Amino acid sequence: MKPTCLLSLLALLLAPCVFAQTAAPETAETEPATPSVPKVVLTPAQTAHILKELEKIEAQIGQGRSGLFSAALTKFREGMASDSAALALYLDCYRLEHFERKNLKQSDFTDWRDRNETRLKDDDFKKALLLQLEYLVLSIQAQDIKEMKKMAPLVTALQAFIGKAITAVQGSTKHSASGAVSDKDAGPKGGGGRKGGGGGGGGGPGADLTGVLRQAVTGSEFATAYQLGDHLDKKDWDYRPLDVEGIYSKVILPYYLSEKPTELSAQWDARINAEVALRKALMSETEFNLFLKDEGPRMQWAKNNYLVSNNVNAINALADMLKIIQNYPGHPDAMGWLKDFRSIVKDVSEPEAGPTPAETPIGGTQ
Repeated sequence: MKPTCLLSLLALLLAPCVFAQTAAPETAETEPATPSVPKVVLTPAQTAHILKELEKIEAQIGQGRSGLFSAALTKFREGMASDSAALALYLDCYRLEHFERKNLKQSDFTDWRDRNETRLKDDDFKKALLLQLEYLVLSIQAQDIKEMKKMAPLVTALQAFIGKAITAVQGSTKHSASGAVSDKDAGPKGGGGRKGGGGGGGGGPGADLTGVLRQAVTGSEFATAYQLGDHLDKKDWDYRPLDVEGIYSKVILPYYLSEKPTELSAQWDARINAEVALRKALMSETEFNLFLKDEGPRMQWAKNNYLVSNNVNAINALADMLKIIQNYPGHPDAMGWLKDFRSIVKDVSEPEAGPTPAETPIGGTQ
């Protein structure tokens, strides 16, 4: 083969390699590498300065919040002095929020007040305002309490408040001879009792006592006027004055579990009794009997399950759970209880143990 032909053949064979070698740089140029972001590094002096400034800001925020709460508490306690004081404060707050901040005229507020005069003078409505104020004050006091043992005064106040609120509800309703329940001041059916009419947020005129107390105090006219809503943010607190279950589960029961576990069972009984008393006041006789049939065993089960889960009087609680299953085999939850109970017994049983001669079997006697 001639040298010229050999060179031509080599050039043809090497062409793809040459192309690949020359194309690679072009690909690299079209896909530039992502530049690395330099890491921020503070000197010890810079870190110390920033932390010091944050402490100052935190103190200012705390002072502003404390000042807001302090001013509100002063006015709210004045409003709690009497029915008339509570109503006067309510009207001041309502005027501020719904008229002055909207740049409406004083005559507009006067017209609204005159239209609602009868309902504003309603004894149950004023009683609801007093209870709402009382619970709002308790809610404010609870905000900065971090240690469970320091909740003792508030827990005592809550227990007293629940009794007072339920008594007020009982006094605001009536039961007929047939067992029907109604607002004690309600007119004939279709005639428009106290539950009708205008109003405002947080239980305006025309709202029944129970309706006012079922609402969260964060949305009351008092809290709204003083712009407290966003500052009332404690998680382990219930803001609805008539939420018996929520108040006990978030505040009262955790306190007794932490500080007085031997009294926990009695507090569960108090919670159940309060819930039953409230439902009896608000339900017809037929509704109440149906409530007791299903919810009575459920509340007892919840109590004993709570005690077992927290190892408080656990053996007695297990025995009571067994009795509930035995006594209510037709209950809608019976099969679920049976399944849960088996799982609980399995979890708490020793691997090879049966009762020793000195032990008493759960649910039985020696």
